[in-house]
Amino acid sequence: MAQPGFERRPLVCVEDHLYHTTEMLTAIRATRPDLLAQMTICAIDRPGPDTDATVAAWLTRYPELQVIAPGATGPRTITLSDADLANAPAFARLIANALRRGGILVQDVQLSTLPFVPADRWWESIYVGSTVRGIFADRPPAVRFLSNKRGYSATFGRDLLDAGFDPRDVMDKSEMASVVVPAVAALVDRGFPKRLDALDEQGDRRHIRVSTDDGERRSIEDAFDIVLWQIGDQIDLGGRIVGSAGRARVPLKVNGHEAATWRALVADRLHGGGGIEVLAVGERVGPPDAERAELTNAAARHIHTLRSRLSTTSAIATIEHRYRLGDGISVATLTNLRGAAD
Repeated sequence: MAQPGFERRPLVCVEDHLYHTTEMLTAIRATRPDLLAQMTICAIDRPGPDTDATVAAWLTRYPELQVIAPGATGPRTITLSDADLANAPAFARLIANALRRGGILVQDVQLSTLPFVPADRWWESIYVGSTVRGIFADRPPAVRFLSNKRGYSATFGRDLLDAGFDPRDVMDKSEMASVVVPAVAALVDRGFPKRLDALDEQGDRRHIRVSTDDGERRSIEDAFDIVLWQIGDQIDLGGRIVGSAGRARVPLKVNGHEAATWRALVADRLHGGGGIEVLAVGERVGPPDAERAELTNAAARHIHTLRSRLSTTSAIATIEHRYRLGDGISVATLTNLRGAAD
């Protein structure tokens, strides 16, 4: 069962032994620590005190990480149950439910602790990856395998090809820092090139890697009340409370007054500000050289237009001559990563 805060993420890594997982996390923190907030680790080692202690240490050492493991408890975790390991479809569903559309699944090529994989047919672990990929028919994940074996039989190579995988995509665990992490990071960077700066209903601020796929946009707009999505010269207002019935999308002029005010309101919410001054809004949208009363009226008319975009007009409050988004309103705005193109 997923605990509070657990979410689908771009990267899911599946290992059968705790020490291999620890090696991976150590390499990621040393070379690409930003990936820790984008990943979920699934460790299917056997339950017991050692597993509990190791999982607890991961969650303490890597507070951004999500973990699926036997005995995992607390926020950002799923306790791996016997039902999850009953058969290949059940385990694949568990992994798919932790993975974003178009994400990256990294798994050990031999998951020896899966009870439904015969020891003499260890390579059948690869079919977990193909089943997960099939669940996402419209935007399947990239699947990469890890191994510490020194070569493969011709039969296993054919099995990989039959399952739709390229044997060249099996990476050597001994090259974790030099090969594995850079290759996985490149897939994340390519598949999720944008960053969402978000604040949820509980007031927790997060940075989420996202793609520009329309399905991804819809899922984000279903998750937050107000979303500003800008790519190039196009900016859209979306979210759960946008539109008379919610979940609409309103195109805005990038350099227009309305877009500027939405950006100011969202930025104020993200940074825990005290709101934007009514007079400042009036000075921006009102006529030049107008008196204070006229500027206040111009600001009120302008905010009325913004409120009309929402199914809940009380989402924009006026408090002590300032406009601000109401408490509990979740927001997200799309920003470029450094070096990313629009």
